[in-house]
Amino acid sequence: MTVDLQKFVQVTGEDFTIDGEKIFFRGFGLGTWMNLEHFMIGLPGTDTMIKQAFQDVYGAERSEQFFHRFLLEFMDERDFAYLKSLGINSLRLPFNYKYFIDDQRPGQYKEEGFIYLDYIVSLCEKYEIYAILDLHSAPGGQNPDWHCDTSSGLPLLWEYGALRDTVIGMWGHIARHYRDNSWVAGYDIVNEPALVKDADVFNDFYQKVVAEIRKHDEHHIIFIEGNAFTTDFSMLDPIDDPQVAYEFHFYPFVDEPAVLDPKMDRTVRQAIFKKAFEKMLTIREKYKRPLWCGEFGVSLQPDSIGFDVSLLEDMIDLFEANNVSWALWTYKDAASMALTYPKKDTAWLTFTRKIKEVWNQEEEQAKGEALVDYMAETYFQPISKEFRYPLQFRMRSIMQAICVEQNLKPFLQQLPWEEAYELPASFHFDQCETFPDLEQLMRKYTKA
Repeated sequence: MTVDLQKFVQVTGEDFTIDGEKIFFRGFGLGTWMNLEHFMIGLPGTDTMIKQAFQDVYGAERSEQFFHRFLLEFMDERDFAYLKSLGINSLRLPFNYKYFIDDQRPGQYKEEGFIYLDYIVSLCEKYEIYAILDLHSAPGGQNPDWHCDTSSGLPLLWEYGALRDTVIGMWGHIARHYRDNSWVAGYDIVNEPALVKDADVFNDFYQKVVAEIRKHDEHHIIFIEGNAFTTDFSMLDPIDDPQVAYEFHFYPFVDEPAVLDPKMDRTVRQAIFKKAFEKMLTIREKYKRPLWCGEFGVSLQPDSIGFDVSLLEDMIDLFEANNVSWALWTYKDAASMALTYPKKDTAWLTFTRKIKEVWNQEEEQAKGEALVDYMAETYFQPISKEFRYPLQFRMRSIMQAICVEQNLKPFLQQLPWEEAYELPASFHFDQCETFPDLEQLMRKYTKA
């Protein structure tokens, strides 16, 4: 079959193009869909832990029915009509590797993942919105945090070649499936690698995965992410492939939490953002390829939405002024950091409000760090900030297991199956509300 490359988004110098014309990605991520994230969905634990809790309480068959419904009803055509009305032209689709790989049967690929990805990709095609496929959770974990579904707090992907080989083969399988689909703009190989210690391992992985994809698909863009949650590209050598682009994520408040203080003068905050952003621009200087900010965002709350949107505006202004495509994290969640969220009286928010009385992410993180400090001060000598950093992820992974057992499961046990099964309906577009201030901001840039 002959492929018409004019229909595919391509890399041309430092730009993305289609049929020779420049295209600038403005879009969203579809977070907490095919990879659950606890604070975004309002349930403690990793993706696997949450699903196991449902299975323990309701049984395997009912748990499977629940998440099948969740995945197919989280987004529907009304969401896409709304996105189109905002002028959005791209959607980053995070997924967990477990939809394609059974850990007990390596080398055998599951087709389950295509049921859900194809569903969203078909809607992308209908509404002319480009999809970018994002491996958000890799075997063993590509970083130590909960959002890659690691239960150990360790980034074991970088310790075991067998795990990386599994990812490489899986991307070949996915590329073979989508090779002729021009509404898939590209493949985001692995989300936010972190604590990678061996540059040879890092480069070898990317070289091999690109080579495997190219056995099946010569024309889709491949997005490469750096170390340190894709903020550090010093380890990575250039890849000799014409359709490789580079992706970073931009959360400047991680290093400078003071910027989240509304009392800070906006010009001071903008200067801090600009300084952090200029470091990201060095990625383009190094590789001479297009840049995409695949994630940025802040917590969005009704009582602070004006300030919250001003933070996003200051970040997007930097992207727009410097030819950097972007995807806001995220489009929809359970009222955490998304444009769209279930109404207050929906079943999902009513249920998760009860859980938040005994659990939330901020306390989990603070307690994890405090427990590491307590252990060091009580039983050992003081430890350095550098050593403390990776340890707190491991402590939090233990806490997540406890929170699932002591917080999530008891609430599920009190919730009859008939009521639980109706929870996903809370995410239907007609059961959701949006932030008009953020809608207006999107239209400012898309001219919709």
